[in-house]
Amino acid sequence: MAVSSIINRQMVNVSDSTTTAIARTVGVVESPMTLNVPSSDFPTIQSAMDWIEARILLATVTIQIADGTYNLTSRLSFNHPNYMLVSIDGNQENPSNVVLNFSGDSNPLFYIRNCGLRLIRGIKIAGGSKYGISAQLGGVINSVSDVILDGQTQAAIYSTMTSSIFAYDISITNAEYGVWCFRNSYIGFLNLECTNCNVGVLANKNSIVSIQGTRTFSGNNTDYNPTLNSGVNSDGSQIST
Repeated sequence: MAVSSIINRQMVNVSDSTTTAIARTVGVVESPMTLNVPSSDFPTIQSAMDWIEARILLATVTIQIADGTYNLTSRLSFNHPNYMLVSIDGNQENPSNVVLNFSGDSNPLFYIRNCGLRLIRGIKIAGGSKYGISAQLGGVINSVSDVILDGQTQAAIYSTMTSSIFAYDISITNAEYGVWCFRNSYIGFLNLECTNCNVGVLANKNSIVSIQGTRTFSGNNTDYNPTLNSGVNSDGSQIST
């Protein structure tokens, strides 16, 4: 039997299976929106994420991060059933103008677990955190684009446990592993620069990293290291297994 709930003065008909979700929902997004960070409504990136999580999404929402340096002390976590409607955007032309400093934490800065995001674009992730961007437990990030990652102590980009990340125009420097794909996962790149890392690309336990377009690898102790039924493919040609 359907139930009705008034949300933001609008009548919304839902099935019994979504009654619990409605109980915690304070609004419905019916047309495309942009949430500007920082602003009086959204002083932090996480506050914008929390606002989205508390709403039913019927249209796209973009978190627009202004130029500046942001010192973050805890990871950015997000979970929403309509994650493919959510984007995080910085400065596509000059990603280094939007710097997210994140250090002293064993968590990834962007922690996408059993969920996903439509887009992460135009930012620089710096600092000594363990991971920069991570998809885990079936997580999917549809597009990581025009992103610079520097100084991660474990992996700049990490996909594990049947997760997928699709990335475009990425620059990685000074990480233990520039890219780590683990446990039945996939990472696909179009244009990748990876410099001064211990290992540029690591793929293991039935995982694949695919690199198309421009590849720039220099100063790494090892450029590619696929092991345990895994592979690194470049422009359709498998480098090694």
